[in-house]
Amino acid sequence: MPAAFGEFRLKLDEKGRIVLPAKTRPQLAGGTYLTRGQDRCLFLFSEDQFAAYRERMAEDAPSGMPAMAFDRIFYSSVAAADVDKQGRLTIPPALREYAGLERDLVIVALERRMEVWSAGAWDAYYERYVTPYAALNEGVR
Repeated sequence: MPAAFGEFRLKLDEKGRIVLPAKTRPQLAGGTYLTRGQDRCLFLFSEDQFAAYRERMAEDAPSGMPAMAFDRIFYSSVAAADVDKQGRLTIPPALREYAGLERDLVIVALERRMEVWSAGAWDAYYERYVTPYAALNEGVR
C-alpha cells in the first residue's frame, strides 16, 4: 500500500476527533496507534508501522536509564484506535493535552509514521528549521 506524504491541516471537533485526509485512510484502515512523540507532537502509526517501529526499537535499544525512561514514557501513552466509517479518529484527552491540541491541527505524513501537531507548534517548528533545511541534509543523507 503506498504511503501518504505531506502536510495536512485539520480541525479537531468537540469530541476530540479529526477527519483523516482521504489519502491517509487506506494505510490506517487496519487500526492505528497513537503515542507521545518528540517535540510535543503525537506519533500516529498504522498497525504495520507500529509493529515495525517496536521491532526496530527492540533491536537497536541501548541500555541504561535514558533508554528505559524513553520506553516508559513512550509505551505508557500508547492508545490503540480505529478509524470509523466517516474517516474519523478520536484522540484521547491525555494525548491531546500532551500535544497542546486545540482546534487547528496539522498532520505531517512521514515515511514510517504520521505526526499530529497543534498548528501553532508545527508552524513554529517549521519556521525554525526551514532556513537551515539545506544544511540539515549534510548530516542526514
